Formats: sequence, structure tokens, C-alpha cells
Amino acid sequence: MHRQVRVLHVDDDPEFAEVAATFLERVGDGFSVETATNVSEGLARLAEAAFDCVVSDYDMPRTNGIDFLEAVRTEYPDLPFVLFTGKGSEEVASEAVSKGVSDYLQKGHGTERYTLLANRIQNLVAQHRAEAGLESRIEQQSALAALGKSALSGCGLQTLFEEAVELVSDALGTECTNVLEYRSDTSDFLLRAGVGWQDGLVGAAAVEAGPESQAGYTLQTGGPIVVEDLRTEDRFSGPPLLLDHGVVSGISVVIGETDDPWGVIGTHSTDQLTFTADDVTFVQNVDNLLGNAIQRHRSEQRRRESERRFREIAEVSPDTIFRLDIDGVFTFVSPAIESLLGYSPEELVDTPFRSYVPEERLEAAFDGFSRVAAGETVREFELRLTDVDGESVYVEVSASPVTHDGSVRFVQGLVRDVTNRTKRERRLERLKAQYETLIENLPEMGVFLFDRDCRYTVAGGGEISSAGLTPADFEGSTPHDLFSEAIADELEHYYREALDGHSHSFEQQYRGKHYRVQTVAVRDDNGEVISGLAVSEDVTARRERQRTLERQNERLREFAGVVSHDLRNPLNVAQGRLKLARAECDSEHLDNVAAAIERSNRLIDDLLTLASSGDEVTETASLDLGAVVDGCWQNVPTDGATLVVRSEQTVVADRGRLEQLLENLVRNAVEHAFPQSEVSLDAAEGDASDLTVTVGALEDGFYVEDTGPGIPPEERDDVFKGGYSTAADGTGFGLRIVRQIAEAHGWTVTVADGEHGGARFEVRGIETT
Repeated sequence: MHRQVRVLHVDDDPEFAEVAATFLERVGDGFSVETATNVSEGLARLAEAAFDCVVSDYDMPRTNGIDFLEAVRTEYPDLPFVLFTGKGSEEVASEAVSKGVSDYLQKGHGTERYTLLANRIQNLVAQHRAEAGLESRIEQQSALAALGKSALSGCGLQTLFEEAVELVSDALGTECTNVLEYRSDTSDFLLRAGVGWQDGLVGAAAVEAGPESQAGYTLQTGGPIVVEDLRTEDRFSGPPLLLDHGVVSGISVVIGETDDPWGVIGTHSTDQLTFTADDVTFVQNVDNLLGNAIQRHRSEQRRRESERRFREIAEVSPDTIFRLDIDGVFTFVSPAIESLLGYSPEELVDTPFRSYVPEERLEAAFDGFSRVAAGETVREFELRLTDVDGESVYVEVSASPVTHDGSVRFVQGLVRDVTNRTKRERRLERLKAQYETLIENLPEMGVFLFDRDCRYTVAGGGEISSAGLTPADFEGSTPHDLFSEAIADELEHYYREALDGHSHSFEQQYRGKHYRVQTVAVRDDNGEVISGLAVSEDVTARRERQRTLERQNERLREFAGVVSHDLRNPLNVAQGRLKLARAECDSEHLDNVAAAIERSNRLIDDLLTLASSGDEVTETASLDLGAVVDGCWQNVPTDGATLVVRSEQTVVADRGRLEQLLENLVRNAVEHAFPQSEVSLDAAEGDASDLTVTVGALEDGFYVEDTGPGIPPEERDDVFKGGYSTAADGTGFGLRIVRQIAEAHGWTVTVADGEHGGARFEVRGIETT
């Protein structure tokens, strides 16, 4: 009568597994077949009970038969293993043999395949029992299975150590067994668990870790160490712990990796025993179980510590940290989610992430999640979510898979709110398109947009190519990438001023040319500065014209000075002679001479004004027009005329030259008033003796209007020419000076009929506020 043969048959098809089990038990002598439908269940069965052989399918979900074979060989290196598959190939067979398969058989058709399988199993088990010493092996395997079951149950290490020493002593028939923990700080071992030792030693006794003790020698050499008779042992001496208990023989094995040992397990007898290779293997298997349990315990400790740190960080992180299971359901969400979406962490846990993604973005969101669930790490994945109020929130998601035993257990990641950045980027894109249009309409200038890093985002305009550069040279570069340090430093200074909201206009020289650069801030609809704008204009020709004009004006001033000097000298003589003549006689002809001399002096003054006034204004200021008019009125003999100011404007002008313009217009009104008139406010209709001068506001300038005789339409083109005058004592240069001052500012001046028939001079093109 044969012993029972316990077979574990693993196949993902439960019906086939049951049929196979039935046939095997029918044709096999003493066969007892248990089934499992996956590798995990199969490994669990092996840990729970002893089997004589494993029969496994090859093609199974997640883990195939070869992977199962490797897992079995790790824990049960000698256990017969038959790969019984319906999808065989030479490649599979070759790989199975290389991994240590005991036999390989294809399923095929008909019941004779089960008879063949039973024969193969019978032979393998018989051979295994013959080689291993079946009785001892069964007992040891049973002990290991019990210990493995305890290890898998998650019991504490101390409990596992205590169970291990009991099982080893029972299985090998030894009186004393111990688990020694190595303490690197004191270079010794602590007796953590044991049987057969004197009371009070377990948990307190220390054993030397030097090579003179069996445990120390085992640790040093990596073991295993077998001692047949400690009394004659010459590799080391027996430590007091062994000698005091009359130990003669024993086995000791290192627990854990040899390069990072946890300690030593030893079993000892007071009799002289001969330990077989199976006995040593048994202790090593116990050692492996303990080592794995210790490793799991350490991993669990690290996991718990990591989890503690993770939650501490998550609690204070400004970004939302989350975990999703492999179905995409939240299992953890940090408190930052409240400020991001308005939900509490508790509201999100146990809900699918898709609930917070708009319909049109679901496909992209699922794609990103699937990539991570498949083992890929995703960084800065842009996504749009929906908050508690239904508003869109733009985020960047970085996520990675968390694996265990080679499979993804959950997804962990971080969500960063980039709503403001996304909106800003979109505004910048729109802004870029707008300024590209601006560039097209300013072909003779250089137009540049730059970001907060002073990096050009848009560049264009004819000035770029004339400077020997291209838009591509600018875009993505900073001033220091393109220009000399001095130019770049100045540009970045004004660029940063623009980004702070301050506008500037300045000039720079580059490659022999002069450029006027204006920098301003670019703001969004809320007034927030989102970019900076610089406009560059080549003013080289203008500067040259200005220098030429300045030289001409200087020569004209020199000429006017000479002429003035040469004319005033005879006039001064004439004025002196006039005084002498008045002392000698009284004649009306002398009054005419005095008027002629006065007119000549005024003519010289007007000529000097024309000569000294340039064609351009370089310095301006914001001026209160009414205040300037009041001051000018005091400077001109008005013979009782009345001034009316109907303007509260502020104008940008050169103060001195604006005063000259206004004084000449007032003087012109007074000089050309009706004969024998007395000037007054709001002259009554038909009253030619009163004169009113009104200064009022226009949309883009101002006007000066009088109630005098006006200027005929046919003469209006001539009034601004030098020497034109209808007054007997006029010089003819007053209105010429008015036009010259207006043109120097970039203004225009025209003449029209006044409301009451007088002259109305309109000055336009003025910057006003």
C-alpha cells in the first residue's frame, strides 16, 4: 500500500481543474488533489499545508506558470513541479527547464493524458521521497508550513520567534534553540527567544559577537555552521551560554542577508548528533521565513513612517495631494482641496475623480490616469476641473504609480492650481496676436513684448532688420543675450520699471544709430500688469536735422544780434536828437518821429524773437491754461479791454513760448480794434468802442476770439506771413511768430470769424487734460 500523494493543481479554469482532480484521484494510487484557480491562492495553499507535488497551468492571468514556478522554487526548492499546459511550445518548455521544472506535459485530448500525468507525478514523488528522507522531510515541512502560516497571519515578530524555536527543537529533536539579535552598537547578541535555556536568560542574556563564539563565527562567515562536537571544535570556543547548558552539537544560520544580517538562529543538543543536509536546509528554511518576516516588519515600519511623514507633509502642503485606487476612486485627499475646489477632503474620499472633470476633458483625464495605472509616471499633466460652484479650475497634475510585488496598488499625485497662470498665458497669446497686428501697422519701428523675466515674447517691425537682427533673434532671448552689457543693463532697468507700471522714454545708440525707446506696461482688463511693451524708433536723421537746425539758428541769432546792434545805435541817436528837438520847439512832426522810432524798436524785437525761436520744442510741462492767460494779459497794454477765460484745461507746452503766442494774439486783437475804441467785456451789439478778448477750450486745443473788426476771408492766408499788418503802427510779424510757435509744438493755428464778427484764432493738436 502506497502513502497518500498530496497534489496541488493550479489552473485558472476551475471546471478543468476539478475534472483533472477527479481523474487523477481515480487513476492515481492514493492521490489527494486540491485545486486553486490562481497563483496567489496556490502560494497560500502551499504555505498552509504540505504537498508532494504541484501541477500548474502555464497561461494564467497576471502571473503565468513560469512565474509561479519561480515563486515556488524560492520557498520550496525541491518540491516536484509539473507544468501541465494546453499552450505549449519549445520556447515555454525550454524556459521551464531552465527555471527548474520537474516535468513538462501538454494537456492534449482524452483521458489517457491524465493517466500519463498520474504516472509522472507518482515517479517524481517517489524519487523525491527517496532522495530527501520522506519521514523527516514531512515533519519539517509541516513545521515550516505552520511557521509560514503564522508569518503570513501578521503576528508580531516576538511571537513568530517563540513559535520558531519551538518548531525547530521539535522537528530536529534538539533541547535548546535560540534566536539571537545582533546589536551593532554593543557588538553582541541579545537572546530574543529560546527554549531549553535557564529561566531569566531569554530577553536578557548577551552573547559575544566575536569569532570565538559559534554565533559570532556564523555571523562572520555567513554560515551555515554545523557542529558535531563542541568539545573538540577548533574553529571557535563555546560561549558560556552553550557550555553552561552542556551543549555538544548544533546548527547555526544567519538570519537575513549576509551583507546586512539581523542575527542568528541556532539549535543545539546535549547529545552528539549527526545533522543531515535536510536538517541544515530545514533550519535555513526557518531562517528564510524569519528573515522574510523581519524584512516585512522593517518594510512595514518604513511604510508606516513614510505614511506618517506623507500625511504631515500633505496636511501643510499648499498643493493638493491625493491617492486614487486602481478604479480611479479617491482614497485620500489633503486639506488643500478646500481652497482649490471648495470641497472638504471627506467629501471627495470614496468618490471617482471623473465627478470633478468636465465632460469634454474626461477622455484626456482617463488617458492620463490609465498611463499611471499602467506603471508610467506623469508629470505636469494639464487638466481642467470643476469646483463646487461649477466654475472651471485649471490645474497641473503630477502622478506616479505605487507598486507592491510588481503590481500597481494605487496612484499617488499632486495637483497644483495654475488657473491664474493659464489665464495669463491665454491673455498673453491674445496680446501677442494683437501686437503682431500693431507691428504690421508700424513697419518703420521696432515693437517688442517682454515677460517678467525680461524675455522677449514678440518682436517685429522694420527697425529690427535695419539693425541687423531678426524677430527670431529676439523671441525667447533677453537683452543680455543680444546686446552689450551697458545697453542690456539700461534696457532691463527700464523694462523692469515698465513691469512695475512706470512708463519711460529714453535714447540709446546702437551700431552708430540713435534710437528713441518708449517702454510701457501692458495691463489686462483688471489693471494687472501682464507684460511690458517697448517701441523703438530710429531718430538718427531727426537728430541730424536738429543739429543742422541748431547750427542755422545759431548763425541766425548771431546775424540778428549784429543787425539789432547796428540798427539800435542810430535809433538811440535819433531818440536822443528827438529829445533835444522837443526842448527847442513843439511840432506835431516830432510825434510822428517818436512813433516811427518806437515802431522800429518793436520791429527789431519781433525780428529777434523770430530768429531766436527754433522749429522744435524739446522741453514741455503740464500748464494751467487759465493761469498762463491771466499772466499774459498783465504783460500787454490792453487799453481797458476785457478778458474772458472759458477754459479749465491743462495743456502740455513750453511755458515761455506759449506765453509769447498768447501775448501776440492779445496784442494783435488790441492793435487791430476799431478806431477810437475802448476795450471792454462782452461789447454790446453795435458798440464799436468796447473790445472783449475771450480764451476758450476746444476738444484738442483752445481759441482766442475778439469782438474787433475781424479779418476778411481773402486776407486770412496772408496774416501769418512776415510783414503783414493792417495797423498803422504794426510790425507785421506778430502772427508769424504765433504760427512759428504753434508749429514748433506740432500744433496748427487757423483764423475764422468770431461769434460777434471779430477774429477767432483756433490752436489745435494740443495734448490736454
